[in-house]
Amino acid sequence: MTHWFPVALRLEGRRCLVVGTNEDATARARALGEAGAAVVLAREFAAADLEGTWLVVLTDREPELARRMHRECEARRVFFCAVDEPGVGSFAHLALARAGSVTAAIGTNGEAPALARRLRELLQELFDRAGLAAFAARHAELRQRTPSERRRDVLGDDVRDVRLEGELVLPDAGTPPRRA
Repeated sequence: MTHWFPVALRLEGRRCLVVGTNEDATARARALGEAGAAVVLAREFAAADLEGTWLVVLTDREPELARRMHRECEARRVFFCAVDEPGVGSFAHLALARAGSVTAAIGTNGEAPALARRLRELLQELFDRAGLAAFAARHAELRQRTPSERRRDVLGDDVRDVRLEGELVLPDAGTPPRRA
């Protein structure tokens, strides 16, 4: 199995194209917009739409369109994701749990999005219960006040007692999966 390489992209001001007619298109466009991208939301795809585009998402489940868009994006070196088509495209969305400036991303190479979503929900609950956003803000403020030559020690001391307690409980491996 090839493991995908996760990154956090700075999309501020960069053109991103979302193609789709479903609610997922609106949600993906909103998420890209929240990241500062210049989002174009299109109901249909035209290759000319790729001019000046950095990243493209197709949300409609149309395998032939996904393959066509993938070819067009590859030819132009534009990152492309076809939702629910892990075999097509150059990236997959990660499930994100956020607490202030902290972001934890969970990916499954596009193969188990429901599992990634559930793990994100669990992490989000954990972050919220712990008050991680406030702790991260205080820690960032401490970093700003600490001279660079002392940061490693001071910041290391500040997070030394951070710990994760508990366990992840999965269904019994011998239990057959629920039917669709």
